[in-house]
Amino acid sequence: MADASWGNCKNCRFFAGNSDEPSDEETQSCNQTELKKFALVVSGDSGCNAYEARTGETVPTYEEPAPMH
Repeated sequence: MADASWGNCKNCRFFAGNSDEPSDEETQSCNQTELKKFALVVSGDSGCNAYEARTGETVPTYEEPAPMH
């Protein structure tokens, strides 16, 4: 799959949304080549490690929470 970066479906180029700015609740098909055969329907708030940013989007960065003492 992609480069193992994680992101929300609404910002992924494989999210088959009709809007330039899909909402968290919008549901659409996932068109990622290796996942398309499963006919996944995902929400904008879903996410996975096959994420690839849409043109003009930046890849979000996530940090591990600090350990509790």
